Amino acid sequence: MHYNASVSDFFKSPQWKSNFLLGAVAILIPLVGPMVLTGWHVTGLWARGDREAPEKFPPFDFQYFGKYLERGLWPFLVNLVASLVLVPVIFCTIFPLLIFSGAFGPKQSQAPDGIFIAILLGMFGLQFVMMMAYQILVTPLMLRATITQDFKSSFDFAFAKTFVATTWKELLASMVFMFGLSLCLMILAVVTCYIGAIFAAPVVMFSWHHLQKQLYQLHLVRGGEPVPLSPKLRDIPPPLPAI
Repeated sequence: MHYNASVSDFFKSPQWKSNFLLGAVAILIPLVGPMVLTGWHVTGLWARGDREAPEKFPPFDFQYFGKYLERGLWPFLVNLVASLVLVPVIFCTIFPLLIFSGAFGPKQSQAPDGIFIAILLGMFGLQFVMMMAYQILVTPLMLRATITQDFKSSFDFAFAKTFVATTWKELLASMVFMFGLSLCLMILAVVTCYIGAIFAAPVVMFSWHHLQKQLYQLHLVRGGEPVPLSPKLRDIPPPLPAI
């Protein structure tokens, strides 16, 4: 796994400055913006095969807005459906701790402050573990949606099980890496009154999609079943004319 490359490859494109700015503009579009950015990443990471250098990553071009949106729609829908099922389960798991934290709060009980702090730490720890578990379950489904460009075939739980079995260590490490990267984004957002977050978001999203492809390649190396690439991903936008 090349964690640093998942960030640095973004800046190897000769058009990285325009990609940076246009990606920031796209992220401002409610709901649709993240899907469009995802579609651009899908185009650059999956439609070109495995041997194209990051320097040749296709530049972001609003002319292909519809194509990007189409390619980013499927992983978004899979994530949405999975969240509708799994998020309530996570909430029900954490809810008892919320009740206990209220019952043992300093103003509601004579219990020592240490108990209240321990409950809060346990609640945050459990929440972190549940969020990691959610990502472990959802990542292979979204990855399959990206490759197949189809909703129904994305919910192949046999593939998801095999994918997690072959890559679980690297998947966990990738999520910890993304957690740290997102934490840096949060700090940047606070320092810059949230302006910096707009520009950093395209890079963070690129990094996660980059890591997903690395995980899939690792899955194949370790004997995992390949997913047929959708014909919809075989055409890529031509490069912008040189200025």
